[in-house]
Amino acid sequence: IAAREGNLFLAGLLIRRGAHVDVDAFELITRCRCGGRGGWVSAGTVAPAGLPRSPLRPQPFDPIDIAPFVRPEAYSDEDRMRSARLWDDSFRTIGFAVIDGHDVAPDLIEDFRTAAMMFFRSPGDYKHRWYRGEKLTGRSGFSPINAPNSGHSDPLEGYMFMRYAAHKWSHPSEVHPEELSGIGQRYCGEVERVMHALHRMSAMALGLEPHFFDDFHKDPSCVLVVNHYPPLRPPPSSMKIHEGKLRYRAHSDYTGFTVLLQDEGDFVDGGGGLEVDIDGEWVPIRPRKGCFVINIGDLFELWTNDRWRSTPHRVVSPKLSSPAATKSRLTVALFSGPSMDATIAPIPTCVDAEHPSRYQAMSAADHLKTVYQTKSKEARYKAAKG
Repeated sequence: IAAREGNLFLAGLLIRRGAHVDVDAFELITRCRCGGRGGWVSAGTVAPAGLPRSPLRPQPFDPIDIAPFVRPEAYSDEDRMRSARLWDDSFRTIGFAVIDGHDVAPDLIEDFRTAAMMFFRSPGDYKHRWYRGEKLTGRSGFSPINAPNSGHSDPLEGYMFMRYAAHKWSHPSEVHPEELSGIGQRYCGEVERVMHALHRMSAMALGLEPHFFDDFHKDPSCVLVVNHYPPLRPPPSSMKIHEGKLRYRAHSDYTGFTVLLQDEGDFVDGGGGLEVDIDGEWVPIRPRKGCFVINIGDLFELWTNDRWRSTPHRVVSPKLSSPAATKSRLTVALFSGPSMDATIAPIPTCVDAEHPSRYQAMSAADHLKTVYQTKSKEARYKAAKG
């Protein structure tokens, strides 16, 4: 029944639990949902880049193996094509993906998590020694809960690492807390390496030459943000927490790929966590051991002529009466983007007679200013509430 109704998320879940499924119906619906123009994308090929993005449907977030792009010498073009096809399907249909095969050392990930928690559990006056300032721009450092000019009331604090043109992740004038210094920059370098692998996979998925995105990212505009969501019970000082308050508001990201290290406690024992908006239904993304969650920002909608989706997402809270409300949540996100002076226009392989260009070329800086001032898709949720 789920297959015939086209509910891929439910059908996939039932299959994994051993249920009988009408395979013919399931495959037919999958072709319709993922092939665009009513066509099936066969294994080992990439859909023509001119295809429109498909209707959003809940789907299982099975990890995509990016190892063929991380260690290309060990894999064939067929392996790369297989991953690229799955990648393209994910961003046309959902706007999110889960990846493995990235080769970021598990010890580095766990050590960085531990170091970050050491920092956030420190006394407030210690953390404020690294305060970024009221404008919260242009420098690395700490952002407290209820920071002035933050523009939101989400109950979280953060620490940001900025990437600089000449010095990358290690600017000589910046000093980080001892527990984050060194290991933070190593982690930043590793996820930036993952970002470049994602660009090579995206180029193949879109029918481009492998290094198409390189020139746009000679000086990538990247920041790495470690977000700490303190326990909701007792509530963080100076905040009123009510049942159902989001831990992070519904929003879309603005520029390139976001490489997210999810909290392993998301949706465990009644805990909240990351959800994505799929046709008005909020669908949870449950953490996978050793995996990153990837989504794209609004700039990629321009770049792919609306072929790929920048999907809104949010962080929901656990019930205040649950044990999960007494626990912290920690995530680490690389927000990537091209050089600010790069000119971005719809990619030629995403434009054809049936899908003419929908956007004018503009600099990455101008695009970022526009979406920042308008709050992009976040504004829709504010309007709906208000």
